Parts: sequence; structure tokens; C-alpha cells
Amino acid sequence: MRRIADFRLFNITGIRIFNLYDCRISNHFSQPRYSNIYAVTLYRVMVAVVALWLTRFAFVAYNADNVDVADFSELMWLSLYGLRFDLAAVVYFDLPYIAMTILPLPWLLRRGWLRVADWVYGVCTSLMLIIQLGDIPYYPFTGSRLHWSNILNVTNDDGLGGVLGSYLLHYWWVVALGAGFITATVWTAMRLRVNTEKRLSWPWRIGAFFGLGFLAFLAIRGRLGNCPPLSIPDATCATRSAPQLNVVLNSPFCVLRSTNVKKASAMPEMLFYSEEELATLRSSVHTPAEGSQLKRRNIVTIIIESGGAEWFDTFTTLHGKGELGLMPFLDSIAGRSTVFTDVIATSRMSVQGATTVCGGFPSFDPMYFMLSPYNANSIDTPATLLEREGWTTVFYYGVKQESFNIDLTAKALGHSHLVNRNTYNDDRDFDGGWGIFDEAMGQRLAHDLTELQQPFFATWFTISAHSPFNIPEGYDTSRFRHPEVSPERGLEYTDASLRRFFETASKQPWYKNTTFVITADHGNRDFKDTDYDGDFVRNRIPMIIYTPDGSMPAQRIDDIVMGQHDIAPTLLSLTGYDKPYVSLGTSGFDRTNPHFGIYRGDGGSFFIVGDSTAIYTDATLEHIEKCYNPRRDPKLTSPISSNSEAATLLRNARALMQDYTVRLNRNRMSICREK
Repeated sequence: MRRIADFRLFNITGIRIFNLYDCRISNHFSQPRYSNIYAVTLYRVMVAVVALWLTRFAFVAYNADNVDVADFSELMWLSLYGLRFDLAAVVYFDLPYIAMTILPLPWLLRRGWLRVADWVYGVCTSLMLIIQLGDIPYYPFTGSRLHWSNILNVTNDDGLGGVLGSYLLHYWWVVALGAGFITATVWTAMRLRVNTEKRLSWPWRIGAFFGLGFLAFLAIRGRLGNCPPLSIPDATCATRSAPQLNVVLNSPFCVLRSTNVKKASAMPEMLFYSEEELATLRSSVHTPAEGSQLKRRNIVTIIIESGGAEWFDTFTTLHGKGELGLMPFLDSIAGRSTVFTDVIATSRMSVQGATTVCGGFPSFDPMYFMLSPYNANSIDTPATLLEREGWTTVFYYGVKQESFNIDLTAKALGHSHLVNRNTYNDDRDFDGGWGIFDEAMGQRLAHDLTELQQPFFATWFTISAHSPFNIPEGYDTSRFRHPEVSPERGLEYTDASLRRFFETASKQPWYKNTTFVITADHGNRDFKDTDYDGDFVRNRIPMIIYTPDGSMPAQRIDDIVMGQHDIAPTLLSLTGYDKPYVSLGTSGFDRTNPHFGIYRGDGGSFFIVGDSTAIYTDATLEHIEKCYNPRRDPKLTSPISSNSEAATLLRNARALMQDYTVRLNRNRMSICREK
């Protein structure tokens, strides 16, 4: 009678929104239905699968420019193929709930047990969806689905709370979307509940346990037969290009499949040529030129957080000189320096950029050096080699000790002394998010170097151009073009901090005998869907070599493209290092090996840049997928036909990767390991 009265009320007002049948259906859906425990389990698993599957569309919508999906039909094909990965992820995460509801236990249908099972389902499913939804805005930072090593890298920071808080605040829409979507998913799943009166006999219970258990095992394994279980590379079967791999996959599956960090961080050997053929293409054994003489100069390397080359008017390809004006001091330094105009970072992550600059070898995602099987390898790094010759080696990084493993990486790569937030020991200069403000750390560095025995080899990794872009309270921003909280303001503050550092350093006795090298960990990642978001523009980083005594000429070297791994041997060449050593990179002043930039991004594909051609390849370097002219088309909007330089780039990249992976796996990255 109540339903009929409600129905008539709508008629009286003249607004016939629902008919009687609709009201009954709506009322039935709002009230839970009941079935046997096995049907409920299957229903809830499928609700979670559908929910995880639907999040893929939000992922593609936000990251449309980075996943290479041509149209809706292709998206549907990739999404449908991804269902098997979704099913595997759901069963993985909901396995505790599934076990609680299919085990033939005598108390299986007790209300208390079922209530706990409901909570277990809600928590496990919510955690899975949080990982999936949280990776939507995080994906542009890494270029791949979330891996366990990413989580370890972030959670290793004692300041995780502040970092996570700023992330959630900046991407508030993900929090809102996630809360609503997860609530709707769990609510829908709870519309079907267990009828405790429907008790099956013991033979049926045991049969259901083995039957559903086998289905769960099959879902996790992903296939039948004597073959390996479903894995991340299996997603390539449905794709026509590497970035589409991330559409097929989901983040919870990738996290679970990469929990063996050492295995996930391993770089399998890539073999293309015989040793004789490889020797004709490249050599990682560097021998000094005849008459080389060691120059006992100090070296100070400054790695600018997110300091992409495009933010310097000196290096910009998209704007006129002076148009951005974000780095006026460093632009003035560049005008008196030797600058390499085209240096390509190897990845989008800070720890990998620091590894490459300090180590002289590429560090591609998902290889985190300190979490990899290679962290005990002997490696000829500038810090290691120069310390043997009497240099004092020190690494400055203003975050908490061991945060993101960056300071540990620096120590493993030869820096004997570390200065971080702990050893700085004055949290009045803490930015509330990452670590010590750049200006304060720069002043500490300038004074500390005066106390060190010369020559010294010092590296300073700045932090203030990283989200949340905090600067000291009350800081004068009247000269900034972007005084509001923004990535641009972070860069302007770092530039101002470096101005003060050089002002202080110029008064120190060591200044004139010092070579300063200014570069970056990676390009700026905070301008999604802008002109700066293409792989060539985004991944270019500066390389400025400045000598106060004028021993390095003011010049632009723009006839070669260098890789970030070329920076380390360039540093060694600045000291006239006069002994053989091993490095995957080549000094920018040495033309014996071919120079090119190499970056590994979406889905494991390679982006390789030469003097006038850039190519994308598949993850195995088997073939070229796209070809561009980055000089004329820095945004990479107009593909060109493959040419002879493209073929040469592919050949050189194969030679590099073979040399790299073989040396890495056989511990042959030091001259002492050469036979």
C-alpha cells in the first residue's frame, strides 16, 4: 500500500517520474538480496572485476597523450584483453575473503564470521582500487604502471606523511573520485548477502571448495598447462605499440607481479652481435689520450631537481630568448660557459637520474640500483676513481637520511661523505615537505667546501623545484614571474638559491680552482598536456660547464646529442684523468664512440635521439615503431619516414644495450674486472 500511495502522490503533482514497477525494482535493489555463500562469493568477485575494469577508462582519459590509443574500438579491444589481468588482480587481492567463504569450516555460516568476511572483502577491494586510482596521476611521473619498487622507493622516506598529504591535496579529484567509486563498489557488492539458512551438505561443501579453489588458482595463474603464469610481458600480445601495454595492464597486478624487487629490477642480457661485431660499434673501455695529465681541480656537480632544459632560455626550443625568464642567473652563467645543448635523461625518476649522473650508466625503469641484484658490483664512477687519486668526495641532498635511496646510491657510487637533512641538523630550514630549502643547503655547501681538503669532488642535488614547491615563509618573490605556488616558482626559487650560492662561493679560496657542472635528474614532469609534455622536450636536460677562471671557453656544442650517462665520463675528462676505466657513457669532448640520447619510457619502449632524427622502438629493440625530426618538430607531432640515421640509431642503441646488460650481469663495469 505504501508503494501505491507514493505512486499516486507523484501522479497528483503531475510529475510521473517512476511507474509502479520501477518503484518496486528500485526498492528491491536498495534492499539486500540473499543467496548461498558460494553464489555470493562469485557475485562479489565479479563486482570487483567490473569495478577494476571500469577504472581503466579513467586512466586512459587522463593519460590519453601517453598511451597511444587511436579510437574507442581500439580502447575496447585493449580493455577486453585486459580482463584476464583484472581477474587475476582481483583474486589476488580478495584471496583472504575467498578463502574465508569457501573453506569447508563448521562455523562458515555464523553471523560473526560472515561479518568479518564482509569487512575483509571491503578492505581488500578498497586497497586494490586505491592503488589503481592513485596511479592515474602518478603514471606520468614514471611512464609505466606502478611497480613494487616504486612503492618501496617512496615509503622509504620518513617524510612520507607530508609527501602523501601534498599529493592528495594536489590531486584532490582523485580522492573524491576514489571515495565515491569505492563506496559504490562495496555498496553494490553488499547488495547480495549470505542466506544462513541455506546449508549445503558436507560433500557439496568439499566439492565447492575444490571447484572454486581451482577457479581461483586458474584466475591467478592466468592460463592452463605446463607454462609460466600470466605476467606483465603477456600484455604485449594485444598491443600494436609499447605504450598500449599500460592500457591492458592494471596497477594492482603490476605491483603484485613485481614484489620480487631484485628480479623485477634485473636487466636481462640483450644479445644482438658477436663480440667482434660489438667491438667495431662501440667500446666502454676508455683509455687516456697520449700525454694526458691529471689536473687537480675541484669539481662541483649541481643536479637540479626537475630542471628540464626547456626552462632555461639558453636551451629552449619552443620559446624565444628571455620569454620564460625562469632561470635568469643560470642563463647568465651559461653565457660564460661551455654548454651542451641536447642531453637526454634516461628516465623520469629522481633516483634513476642521480644514479645515471653519478654512475655513468643508464638507469631505466624499473631498475632501482640499490634494490637491484647489481648494487654490490664494482663500478668505475668519477667519485670512486678520483678518490683513489686524492679527491675528497661528498654528496649533498637535503632530504631525510636514506629517503628514496638516493643518498645510499651516491655512497655506493663512490661518495664517501653524505650531507642530508639529518647531518644538516637544523630543521628551522626544513621546507615541511621534502627537506632543507635550497638556499640554506647551498650556503652550507659553500662554507663546508672551504673546510674540505682539496681537491674535492662534490655533488649537490637540489630539492625545491619538486612538488609541493614550498619556499621559505616571507621569502621575497617580487622579482619572480610566478610568485604563486607552482612548478615555475619552484624553479625560480632554485635559481635564486644558486645565485646566492655562487655569491658566497666566489669569496672562498677554492672558487677559482673549481669547475662547476650544472645538470638535472630529469626534465620537468609537472606540465601534463602542455607543449612541454612530449618526450623530446620533456626529457632534455641542461649541461653547463662553468669555470670562474675562464679555462673553459664560452661555447655552444650543438652538433651532437648526448645521453645522461655521458655526463660522468665528461666529468672525468675535465680532470684530465689519465688511467683506463670502464664507463657506458662517453665524454662529450670525445668523438670515438657515437653519441646519442636514450630514454626508456612507456611500456618499456625506447626513445632514441640522434643529431636530426628520433626514433621509438619496441621494448626489445627489434624494430622501429615511429620516426621524427626533433630539430624541426620538437613536439613530435609529424612522423617522418625511416631513414639511414634511424637505422644507425637502432644499431647503436642495440650495441649500447648489449654492452650494458652483459657488463651489468657479469659484473664487468670496472677496469679491474676486465680480463
